[in-house]
Amino acid sequence: MERRSVEFTRQSTGSGPATCGQASMWLDITDKDPSEAFFNPSGEVEIPSGLTVDDVLDELGALMCRHESLRTFLAEDAGGGLTQTVTGAGLLPVDLVDLGADGDGLWAALAGRRQVVERLPWDLAAELPLRPTVFHRAGEPLAVLLSAAHTAADGTGVRNLVADLASMVEARAKGLERPAPPAARQPLEQARHERSGEGRRRLAGALDHWRARLAAVPPTMFPAAAASGPPSYHAAVLFSRAADLALNLQAERHDVSGTAILLGATGLVLGAYTGMPVCAVQLICANRIQEPERRAVACMIQGALVTLDLRGESFGDVVTRAWAASLRAYRNSLYDKRELRRIIRSAEEERGVRLDLSCVFNDMREETRPDRRLIGPADEAAVRHALRDSLIRPEPAVEQEKFALYAEDTPEMLRLTLHADARYLDAGALRDVLSGIERLLVESAFGEIRPDEVGALTGIAPPRREATA
Repeated sequence: MERRSVEFTRQSTGSGPATCGQASMWLDITDKDPSEAFFNPSGEVEIPSGLTVDDVLDELGALMCRHESLRTFLAEDAGGGLTQTVTGAGLLPVDLVDLGADGDGLWAALAGRRQVVERLPWDLAAELPLRPTVFHRAGEPLAVLLSAAHTAADGTGVRNLVADLASMVEARAKGLERPAPPAARQPLEQARHERSGEGRRRLAGALDHWRARLAAVPPTMFPAAAASGPPSYHAAVLFSRAADLALNLQAERHDVSGTAILLGATGLVLGAYTGMPVCAVQLICANRIQEPERRAVACMIQGALVTLDLRGESFGDVVTRAWAASLRAYRNSLYDKRELRRIIRSAEEERGVRLDLSCVFNDMREETRPDRRLIGPADEAAVRHALRDSLIRPEPAVEQEKFALYAEDTPEMLRLTLHADARYLDAGALRDVLSGIERLLVESAFGEIRPDEVGALTGIAPPRREATA
């Protein structure tokens, strides 16, 4: 592998307080282990024919100038706050991979490289938060893999970054002028917006939402689990066309988002496993309400606490509550995380319990509305036939939570990845929960399922363990 350096120069520089999204992700990373990776999001750009490696490197230099988040360093200041500093010039290291005439195929090479770069730690105070890899064959560039530090870009941010570079290389290949950069809010602008009157009101409302939820949230979702030894994180992934079809059919039927359907199903299966009548999870929210936020290359995601009553007469009852709970969460998901921590400590003191908020739900799918496309036939026979193609396999864990479910789109199916602490969900439980969610989605799409039937339907029951003091 060869390494080149790309020089970039841009007049826009500055420093100031970090955004809520940057600070939240920074705290998550430093809370765990900053010497380890914390899921570096990545995306690839196919390169049109007719360009050289030097052409691609030029566009990468221009890309750095268009997005301040790629030129931002983060460091704690003397008062313990987080400061962002945007540099105006520098050298960006770029790795070049020559696939060779008889080397690996492009997509296999991309997948292998992604496994590496998504797990490399960052020095966020001194290292530019972008790692590009250019794949070429005998000097002809084929694709670029962009891996970013999570403080610089979340999933939407990386998709925006990929789309921008794709438009740039396409224009260059056609001999056209480079397109104008997206009209997006840069991180320093975002920080100023959060400290405006409008921004402060939004932040205060989010903290009020947390106070209300913390007053009644279950202390833990695993009351009967006896943890012993150090944490041991593992993961499994479900690929399911059947779950994808069933989820979207139900979103149309109930006229809610796919997130509400999936959150309801996840809550019911987790409740069946833990024996809890209420599910408490942190719903990861994009925080991209306004157009300048939606188009930004930035990290804006934060968690909002959701408590979901799992009782009722039907799966639809739970879905209705999940829809309302998710809407409240999305409206109240931008906040100062340091202040939130003080609020959590205060709630624990008032209630006399330690609150365990380590269950996470993150719907990363691009299309979560009821009008999401349904590919191919979606009648009951087709959905049940699609179950034959479902696949569950183990995967290296990158999350350090007791329970963290991620939903993603692939071209034709739903990908559900469950990360967990093996002290609470062993390998068998990971598979049971994933297959249970799939089974519940499918069965409730074509028949009425009562919440108290979910355990029998999925074969999931609370683990028989003695509670610890």
